[in-house]
Amino acid sequence: MSAGPSLRAGMGGLAIALLSLGALSSTAVHAVQSQARLVSTTSTQAANVSNAYYGCLTGEAHSLVGAHDVAFLGEPNLNRWVTVEKVMGGWAHLTLHQSMATVALLLDHTSRGPSCEGDVFLSIRRLAHHKVRMVRATQSSP
Repeated sequence: MSAGPSLRAGMGGLAIALLSLGALSSTAVHAVQSQARLVSTTSTQAANVSNAYYGCLTGEAHSLVGAHDVAFLGEPNLNRWVTVEKVMGGWAHLTLHQSMATVALLLDHTSRGPSCEGDVFLSIRRLAHHKVRMVRATQSSP
């Protein structure tokens, strides 16, 4: 009687189990290290600054855009446009056509007065008799 084939099958199963255990252990170690990096002080501080910036801009946008307004985003570059879209895209009615808008918004960078990391919203509204009103947001820095 030979135990050759069953012994080889058992050894193969053991090898697969050991390889699987090694892969799972490696993945677990990697997950713990990744989690530690994600909650590091630097990452947490960067996330807090980002949250404060976008929260501040959201407050400014709400001070300028009403529930029934349709906003045109007059941003000169993609980076600024994406920032405004992140701030307002979930709650404001936006348009790409200035003629359909009740208000135009600009995100201006300034060193004067309260701002959100140097950025402040400006609104431009058309009034009767070909007049225009420009307003700077009233929300101050957090």
